[in-house]
Amino acid sequence: MSPFEFFFSLFGLILGLAIATVIGGLSDLYRQREKVKTGWLTPMLALFVLCDLSTLWVNAWTGLRDIQVAYGPFFSALIIAGIYFFAASMVFPKVASDWPSLDDYYMSHRRFVLAGAMAANLGLGIIHGATSRDWTSFAHDTFLQTDATLVWWILLTVMLVISRKSVHLIGLGILLLGSVFALVKDWGGA
Repeated sequence: MSPFEFFFSLFGLILGLAIATVIGGLSDLYRQREKVKTGWLTPMLALFVLCDLSTLWVNAWTGLRDIQVAYGPFFSALIIAGIYFFAASMVFPKVASDWPSLDDYYMSHRRFVLAGAMAANLGLGIIHGATSRDWTSFAHDTFLQTDATLVWWILLTVMLVISRKSVHLIGLGILLLGSVFALVKDWGGA
């Protein structure tokens, strides 16, 4: 087993649990669809989180090949994956019937999820910078790699600050369309 494979076993396990948490939330939501006013925001957030977790996983796989087995990278990976697991666990309420609608739940808890996604992606960029010892490209690779990357950061920042449902519907819609575009464009690999 290579150092990278050893590192990725912990990171991938926790990210996999985050994905399972969101998929479990979607299945719980489907089972309760007659009892709970679903709305659009929470299901859209769940799809965004699944897409972003996939992107984070691929970025870690392609960007951290040179990582070495050491306490620092392992602990950093634990923190990053743990942040995203926490964010994923906040996508759906434990008891959906406690909320008038899932849109209300979304507006109350969105910052945990959105900030968690931002923190995990930033953390991955920091690990990559520390591993490659190339801090000059850190900002470019993390924030400006593509136009879509910059739009991702701007939209999430706007959605953290502005509390209007229409802003969130539009923002999540743009993020999901961008994810679908990236999926089709990069199907065969980068």
